[in-house]
Amino acid sequence: MNNRKMMAEGGNTKKKDPHEHLQYLLDEHEQLLAHMKDLNRWWTELDEHGLPKFGEMGTRVAGFRDLLAKHFEDEEQEGYFKPLMDEEPGFCIMVPDFQKKHAVTLSRFDDFIDRLKQSQPPFKNWSEAMREFDSLMSDIRDHENREIRLVQEAFEKSAGD
Repeated sequence: MNNRKMMAEGGNTKKKDPHEHLQYLLDEHEQLLAHMKDLNRWWTELDEHGLPKFGEMGTRVAGFRDLLAKHFEDEEQEGYFKPLMDEEPGFCIMVPDFQKKHAVTLSRFDDFIDRLKQSQPPFKNWSEAMREFDSLMSDIRDHENREIRLVQEAFEKSAGD
C-alpha cells in the first residue's frame, strides 16, 4: 500500500508523525517542479529551433494540469493537512482559501490549453504563448512555495506548543 493511500485510510493504528505528511507534501511538490522543468525545457527547445507546436504543447500542458489537479485534490481532501489540523486547529481556516486559489489556477490552465489546441491558436506568435506559459508556471511556483511556508510555519508552531 502506498503512503498516500495508507494516510488517507488511516494506515495502521499508530499515530502518524505529522512531519511524514510534510515530507510527502514536499516530495510531491518536487515532482510537480520536475514536470514543470521538463515542460519548460521542451518549450525552449522548440523555440530555439523555430518549430512551434501549439497543439502538442496544449496536450503536454494538459498532462501537467491533470497532475496539478490531483495534487490540489489531495491537499483539499486533507490528505496532507489532516495531521497538521489535528495539531494546529487554527490552520483549518486556510484550507478554503487554498480551494479557491486552486480552482482559479486550474481554470487559467484550462483556458490556456483550449487556446493552444485551437486550429488557429489566437497567439501572435510562439513567444507570446511562451510568455503566458512562463507566467502560469511562475504563479504555480509562487503558490506552492507559499503553501509550503504556511504548512512549515504551522508545523513549527505546533511543535513549539
